[in-house]
Amino acid sequence: MSLKIISRGVLAVALAAGFASAQLMNSKSLDVIRVEKTGISAGKIDSLAQMLAAQQFRGKKVNEETMTQVRYAVIDNLVGQELVKLECKKQGIKVSKTKVDSLTAIFKKQFPSEDAFQKELKKSNTTMAQFKEKIEDQLKSEQLLEKKVPYPKDPTEKQKEAFWELNKSKAQINDTISGARIYMSTKGKSKQEIEDAKEVLKGLAAQVRSKKATFAQLAAVYSDDADAKKTGGVMNKFIAKSKGDAFVKAVNKIKVGEMTDVIVEKDGVSIFMLTEKNDGKYESYKHQIDYILRVQAEQERQMQLKAYLDGLGKVYKVQYLDKKYTPPEAIGASK
Repeated sequence: MSLKIISRGVLAVALAAGFASAQLMNSKSLDVIRVEKTGISAGKIDSLAQMLAAQQFRGKKVNEETMTQVRYAVIDNLVGQELVKLECKKQGIKVSKTKVDSLTAIFKKQFPSEDAFQKELKKSNTTMAQFKEKIEDQLKSEQLLEKKVPYPKDPTEKQKEAFWELNKSKAQINDTISGARIYMSTKGKSKQEIEDAKEVLKGLAAQVRSKKATFAQLAAVYSDDADAKKTGGVMNKFIAKSKGDAFVKAVNKIKVGEMTDVIVEKDGVSIFMLTEKNDGKYESYKHQIDYILRVQAEQERQMQLKAYLDGLGKVYKVQYLDKKYTPPEAIGASK
């Protein structure tokens, strides 16, 4: 089962729930799950599942098996939210009005104007007071979960080195590399236009370094590569020399996880972020090792979170009333 969108990710679902506008009719309005006195309808679950699937799969058609897994993830979130909400109330957890107002302001900035935000509230039959209440519940939940199931710390250098020693014999050693590229065509352009393109690329690199945007986001918008909008500029494994001497020279100056300076190619200019280099040297695999250790730590935390929520499910009554809306190993379900 998936709990990947619980805790911090629960905010997205909690807020989305406030804006879900699907019309609940007939059996869809009936409760299929109850957590103590709070009912969760099939219509609410399906509406959120469709919304989440559209976001995760970018509007592509989703088969029934995958849709079922998305629905289960939504159910885990909704049940988890209610259990944590009850426990926050029991423990008397409080959050300041300042924090609520601050997070509300951040969320409102996602809309082009105050009028657009108010229209969305009206569309979802949600008052501003109700919206702020959802924000307050979310902040309380994060406070409780951070105490009970804290987020993993960043991997240390010692941990990364230990992982390398255990697994270095499995590392592939060859001449291939991989990464992502933002490419701008200069074919038929003037000298000044080429210089302007170089300056744009330097500015994009600065945005990535300052964490104002990800490389993939910028590649999808600015790169002239035909597939960049879908791939974020990611290039499959290749041999560096296949891209020319200028490319090889630029890549040889950087380590995995770094970006090149602007590369002047035959008919274009580009910047490249190196994400994989299979030369058998520890430094070249640190980026991958860091990622693997973070994933492992988060998986362990998800297991701890599931155990904690199951524990709350024994304190507060959870009822699953419809087999279709009962995930395997459902939170709080009777064994």
